Amino acid sequence: MQTSGIRLTIKIGKYGTLRAPRWYIQSDRSDPLGRAGITLPDPDRALLRSIQKGDAVEVTFGHRDREPGVWRGTVLSRGPGETKDQLEIRAVNGAKPLATLWITQAWENETAEAIVRWAVRQTKLPVGRIDATGMVLPHFVASTIPVWQVAQQAGHSCQEAFGLDMSAWDLWLGVNGVNWGNFDEPGAVPVIATGEALIDHAPAEGPGALSRVETFLLPDLMHSRRVRLRDNYRGIDGTFRALRVRHEGTPDRARTWIWYGTLG
Repeated sequence: MQTSGIRLTIKIGKYGTLRAPRWYIQSDRSDPLGRAGITLPDPDRALLRSIQKGDAVEVTFGHRDREPGVWRGTVLSRGPGETKDQLEIRAVNGAKPLATLWITQAWENETAEAIVRWAVRQTKLPVGRIDATGMVLPHFVASTIPVWQVAQQAGHSCQEAFGLDMSAWDLWLGVNGVNWGNFDEPGAVPVIATGEALIDHAPAEGPGALSRVETFLLPDLMHSRRVRLRDNYRGIDGTFRALRVRHEGTPDRARTWIWYGTLG
């Protein structure tokens, strides 16, 4: 797809295309799974019959004159779209084992970080940065729960037993492997400024809500990266951690939405 200077390549199993009526890619710090949605024309239902759950998905997207973003995953579901001649594909990224591998194990006198690191290793995913809480849990039981919940439960135990603030600790698959902690993904800090890349800025309306920024397509951006926002209208000039990032495209345009807030 070359419209508006945006290129798009989609591969699903043996199927490939350069166009799609709609597509999105979303990453969320609070969700261990990255997700994608792709709408494809399928008037004769040939794709519905040929594309299967578990098929490999690769989406390459970005500006024609810049390095593109590449998202990889597998088909989670597929079915009829909003109109009778469309097919909707839902896919998840390579972090899927964090949600599908179930852990049944017990520990005594072990640190929270050692428990999380052990659980992550069972997925065969690369282990990135696992931060230390410095706390030893006298007794910890994982009663047939997914890996992401082991991390969540370990953090909750540290908060309840030792009073640690674990609100900004999360588990996610980043560029260097599976991470656990309160820190950022590495990468350049894009600048989104009034009169340049800032299309819209909707500040949070409550203490627990997230603010939202709309900008032009930033294909390499994912959650947990730092972004600098300069909103002259609201007098804001600072950096923040992206808690959710969503890229969306149609044949006519592509946008990136970024959510940030007090947590993280």
